[in-house]
Parts: sequence; C-alpha cells; structure tokens
Amino acid sequence: MNRTLAFISLLVALPVIASAQAQTAVVNRAFDFEQAGRMREAVGAWRQVIASGQTGQGILGLERVFAALAQDDSVLPTLDSLLTQTPTDKVLRGVQLRVLRSLGREREAHLAFDDWVKLVPHDAAPYREYAGELLADGRAAAADTVLQQASAQLGSTKALAIEVAQLRAALGLWPAAAAAWRDAMVTEEYLEQTVVYSLQAAPIAQRDSVRAVLRASTTASSKRVLGSLELQWGAARDGWRAIATLTVADSAFNTWNDFAQDAERQGAWLAARDAYAAMNKMRPTAATAMRAASMAIAGGEPASALDLIASARTQLQPLAIRTQVLPVQIRALTQLGRAAEAEALVAHDSASLDAGTKRAYSRLIAWGWIRSGQVEKARAAIAGASGDDEDEVTAWIALYDGDLAKARGGLRRPTETTAEVLTAMALLSRTKADSSRSAGAAFLALAKGDSAQAAVRFERAAEELPDAAPLLLALAARVQSARHQDGPAIALWQRILNQYATAPEAAESDLEWARTLRRKGDMPGAVDHLEHLILTYPQSALVPQARRELEAARTGNAE
Repeated sequence: MNRTLAFISLLVALPVIASAQAQTAVVNRAFDFEQAGRMREAVGAWRQVIASGQTGQGILGLERVFAALAQDDSVLPTLDSLLTQTPTDKVLRGVQLRVLRSLGREREAHLAFDDWVKLVPHDAAPYREYAGELLADGRAAAADTVLQQASAQLGSTKALAIEVAQLRAALGLWPAAAAAWRDAMVTEEYLEQTVVYSLQAAPIAQRDSVRAVLRASTTASSKRVLGSLELQWGAARDGWRAIATLTVADSAFNTWNDFAQDAERQGAWLAARDAYAAMNKMRPTAATAMRAASMAIAGGEPASALDLIASARTQLQPLAIRTQVLPVQIRALTQLGRAAEAEALVAHDSASLDAGTKRAYSRLIAWGWIRSGQVEKARAAIAGASGDDEDEVTAWIALYDGDLAKARGGLRRPTETTAEVLTAMALLSRTKADSSRSAGAAFLALAKGDSAQAAVRFERAAEELPDAAPLLLALAARVQSARHQDGPAIALWQRILNQYATAPEAAESDLEWARTLRRKGDMPGAVDHLEHLILTYPQSALVPQARRELEAARTGNAE
C-alpha cells in the first residue's frame, strides 16, 4: 500500500518538476543571449519567459535589453498589456515608472504613480518606488513631496524608513538622517554599509550630532556604523572605542577583524593594534598576537608589543620564534632603548643567524643604543658590518655628531622614508654647511625622546645655519606644539611669519597657529590665520587643507 502511494505521488510530482525545469531553461537561454550581446534574440527569449508565466523576470529582462538598444519605449506596449491583466503588480508598476522617467515623460510617470496609489491606497510600495527613483536622480525636493503624501495617506512613513533616511541626508539634515538610519537598522541590519556610505558625507560641523545620535543607541549595528564612520573621518581610535564593547553574540571577532584590516590599510596603526589585541584575547593565536605587536611598533608604542610577543612565544616552536618573533622583539626593544636586552637575544641565537640577518640586527641595536644616548656603543654595535646598512647608520651617527657632510653622503638613498629620515634629509638639503653641533644635538635629543632639549637645540641651530633657519624654527615649533607648550610654539610661528615670510614654513606656521587657536576655542583668531594663509600663499600645498579648516572654524566646530 505504501509503495502504491509513493508511486502515485511521484506521478503527480513529475509534471511539476518538468515544468520548473522548462522554465529555468527558458530563463537561462534569455540570459545567455543577453550576455552574448545578441539583443534581438534576447528580446524574443524574454518574451518567451513572460509567456511561460514568469512575468516579473521577463519584463525586467525586456527593460534591460531595450535600454541597451536605446529603445526604452519598446517595452511599453508589453507593459500596458500585462498591467491590464495584473494592474497592481509591483514589478510591472516599477518598470513603468522607470521607463517613463527615462524617456523624460515625467507627467505620464506621475499619472502612472497616481493610478498605482489609487489601486493600493494602503500600500507603501508606490511611494517607495517613486521616491527612490527621484532620490537617485538627485531630486530631493520632489522626493520630499512624495514622502509627505505617503505620510498623509498612510498615517506615517514607518514603512518608508530607508527612503526617509536617504531624503534627510540629501537635504543635509544630518542628525535627522542618522536617527532615521538608526531606526531602519533595528530590523534591517544589512543596511550598515549603505548607512556608512550615506552618513560619511556629513560635513565636519555636523559630525558630532551624527555621533550623538548613533551613540544613543545600544544596538550592535549602530556601534559598527559609528566605528566605520570614525575610521573614514580620520578618528580611528574613536572608531575602535565605538566597537570595543561588542560581544560574541554581536559577531565581535569578525567586526574587529574587518576594522583592524581597514585601519591597517589606512595607517591607523594603534587602532589596528587595539583591534588585533582584542581578537587575540578572544581567540588567542600566535599570528594575531604578532600582528598586534607589529601594529604597536609601527604606531610608536613598542612597550605594548612586548606582552603580545610574550603570549605568541608560548605558542610557537623554536624555529618559528627565531624567524617570526625575534625580528619583532628586537625592533620593540631597540625602539625602547633597551639595546642590551636586544643584544643578548641576538647573541643567544647568533649561531643560527646568517650574515645578512646579523647586519640588520646590528643596525637595530645601534638605534637602540642611540635612543639611550650611548652613541659610542652604537658605533661598536655596527663595527665590522658592511653594506648599505652600515653607511646609513654611520650617517646617522655622523649627524648626531654634527658632521653634516658625512651624514649628507650616507642619507642619499635611505632604506626607509620615516618622518625622522625626511626631516633629516630636508635639513641637509636646505643648508650648505658641513657641520652644526647644535643641529646634531637636536636630532640626538629627539632620538632619545628628550623633546624639551630637542626644541632648544633646534632653535639654537637656527642661529648656526641661517640658510636653514625657517626649517629649524619650524621643527622647534612642532616639538613644542607636540609637548602642548602653546606659548613657545606660537612665538616661533610668529617669528617665522615676521622674519621668513617667503619661506615654505610660513604657510605651515599659519596653519598650525590656527589649529592651536581652534583647540583653545579662539575661532576668530583661527579664521584670521587661515584666511591669511589662503590669500598670502595661494600656491601652497596646504591651501586645500586650510580651506577645510576654515569651514570648520567658521561654524564654530572645535573638533
């Protein structure tokens, strides 16, 4: 009996299966013609799709093909016929609106919209389709009219949350747009990337209000959006703080991984470090720990790398430790000026290291000794080494000794273009002098982390090297500003503007002075300096940046 029933069920199902397979074949054939560029044959094939009962897919195919043939109006007769049979079909109505508008027949499109609304007076679909098309064309005012009509007809625009959010953004109503997007994401998390794309255009003066709206929400989607926005706006550490509280239930690990990779690509090393470290805490692996350590070193915080390196060492075999961990650990220790520890580690593995690796480590160890102020030990560290590494490190030691001629020769082709290298090369190219003990002492003080002494020495070097005086004064000002010594920094910028008004550093002085004043809340003073920069140095590469800062200063945003 059971076998008989099974056989009868199979007989009933076979025609259904065969019909589905036939429909799929018809659709595939139409797609094949379209993708091959055989548009005339594709027209016939899509008509067959419609005839087989797949109206929506068929009419969309015809819309694409006729558009490719620049014969958009050719789809209208078929549309009119199909709408006679199913006048409320959303796909057909959507195609009708798009085609009429693409033909410039706006009045007919509006009439078609009105007809659709009359047929389904309590449905949001007509408003969603029409407003969406108007927004896509940049017609925000017209879209606003449609959404107001929807609100009056439907009683609210809750069903049109996405369109409302898009409209508010298009009208520059950024806090309202953020609120609308936040509410839409409660039920539609897939919108996150769309929301980021929409809100990232918010001007500087409006960003705090957008942040406030998103921070008011405890949902994971709002946190992820805020994290991405901060990254796009150049505030990566704030972006990390926005997503740091995500949990396993919020897919935190994957979110952190995406954020860390984006931050790394943008050079936001410490934000990337924070994200990788959190990932390592949640799911410890040697690879993740070492990635976090590398980011910490790149970001200038090598102390935080050592704990991460220690956690990785416990998970690796000796060979992996020597090849993967040791290079990073040496870099961290030498950046901290702990050259003796680095030297001991290299000595421990010396027998298994090749000559090239030893030279590279010698260079790093020399830097470590320099950072601890022991130049003689730095000389000893590279004694016996050869090749480009020796030339460059020797050039740096020469620079610290004040031997500009020797430093100039060794730094012609540096192995790295760090900020320190670029600063040294800038000085060496601006002065013809062969020596300056004050300049050397200033660079050595920087290497040792003694910024107060570095600022004093740079200012003193300006007297020794008059042909590079504005650059040296600007370096002193940068150091003072980094130390939050605004008074001395402003005095130096004023000196540059008064005495060296035609030097490249004059525009920089205006910009940095303005930034300092903004930070202190003196917006009128900041505006004066930014306007002076723009008007006095119109060819400066800093002008675009000054214009952005000026816009923010005029709106009173002290961000």
